[in-house]
Amino acid sequence: MAEWQKRFWSTTASGYIALATRMLTGLVMFRLMFQNFSEAQFGFWALLWSLFGYGILLDFGFGFTAQKAVAEKTATGDHAGLSRLLSTIFWTFVGMATLLLVVFLTIRGPFLARMGVDAAHHPEFARAYTVFFVGLAFMFPLGLFPEILRGLQRIDIANWMGTLSTLLNFGFLWWGLTAHWSLPVLMGVSVASSALPNLIAAIFALRKLPKVSFSPRGFEWRSVRAQMGFSVAAYLITFSNMLMGKSDQLVLSLTIGVTYVAVYQAGFKMSEMLGLFSSQLQQVLSPAAASLHALGDKAGLRRLLLSSSRLVFLLVTPCYLLAAAYLEPLIRLLTGLEDVPRETWLVGQALLFATYSSQLTSGSSKRVLMMCGLERKLLAISLVDAGANLGLSIVLAFKLGVLGVALGTMIPTTIIGWCWIVPLTVRQLEIDWKTYLSHHLQGTLVPLGAFAVVLAAVIGWIPAPSESGLFDLGWRGVLCLSPLLLLGRGVIGQMARA
Repeated sequence: MAEWQKRFWSTTASGYIALATRMLTGLVMFRLMFQNFSEAQFGFWALLWSLFGYGILLDFGFGFTAQKAVAEKTATGDHAGLSRLLSTIFWTFVGMATLLLVVFLTIRGPFLARMGVDAAHHPEFARAYTVFFVGLAFMFPLGLFPEILRGLQRIDIANWMGTLSTLLNFGFLWWGLTAHWSLPVLMGVSVASSALPNLIAAIFALRKLPKVSFSPRGFEWRSVRAQMGFSVAAYLITFSNMLMGKSDQLVLSLTIGVTYVAVYQAGFKMSEMLGLFSSQLQQVLSPAAASLHALGDKAGLRRLLLSSSRLVFLLVTPCYLLAAAYLEPLIRLLTGLEDVPRETWLVGQALLFATYSSQLTSGSSKRVLMMCGLERKLLAISLVDAGANLGLSIVLAFKLGVLGVALGTMIPTTIIGWCWIVPLTVRQLEIDWKTYLSHHLQGTLVPLGAFAVVLAAVIGWIPAPSESGLFDLGWRGVLCLSPLLLLGRGVIGQMARA
């Protein structure tokens, strides 16, 4: 049995637990901070941590390169080459972190002045600023080690460490806010708990790679240069995905007005949650595909792709249908809106379908193909998708308003997925169309049919009340999913025996 198969369910379960923990604690902490911080403190905190979110763009694709290299070189036993590559990336990150720290400490005064921090609060905000960027400089190089664990196909460890970090961060911030700790102390606690998973990941990675050295003497830029094409492609794909995710709000603001962003965001939230749910099923694919590709195991790659794609089809389809059927009460539950505007409902339906279609066509395929030397083709697809998304959203925004922006996302995503990504996948992995389609339908038609019958019966005979809460929606979802999980247990179990 392959390594990815042994750990598929532990990785998936740990991913869902980490996701649920972040979401629940995040909701509670947002409210707690909103109540205990002043407006200036809350805005300052949110701004700094939003900068942290853009830190993914600072690794220039090297983190993904490290994940791929670890999976490939541990499969082939090239520990010397892996030592040179990881040492070079790690010490490059150390140099970048040092440079960034110097830059941000140098601009501290102008930065705080630009934010309009008054003289009374300047010392406190200045100390919190310093603590944040010192911590960020410490975390940045250590961010390499969770990627190494992913390459070792121990994503479950990274997930559990992330859950531990979330709980520690929540606990200490709760304590600190209720005890009225100063802003720099709260920032220090938050940064330290955020750095903890990376530090623990480093300990695990060093233990699991005893033959790999991170000594500065192993620094050899030539080893990174050989991977530069992959790194640049991975970086640009990440950037284009971020552009697609963030551009809709900008398009709305510049075309029909910033007030429509709230309408869009209310509909967007459920599609975002569907995407997060789906991605947890696909965490193992990238390192597993890199390892199989390094060994030249094309049959293994086909099994990996087909098994994961079928599982996504079986589990994400009912989640999409439930979300589409109960979208209005879900939006009301998430946002607190008493009346959901028709436009918001339509935006939500369009974005839900876009996410669902994307998960069927691209969710598994892109992760596998990226590790099989097709990064340039995937980059071209991502750039075309991003360009079409942006251009069509602008055009349709003037014609259809906020719904046009959502359709500008849905239309190119759906067309490119089914007409470009899926054909590329079956061609590159040498899967005939009959096998591709029959594999997805085998073992899924009966469970999905039973689900559809139960869902239709529940909608028709037990309609959800207009003021449905979490319990009202929850038991309906469980009732509909129960026959699917029972009848589809064979497909679910085959994922670990593929």
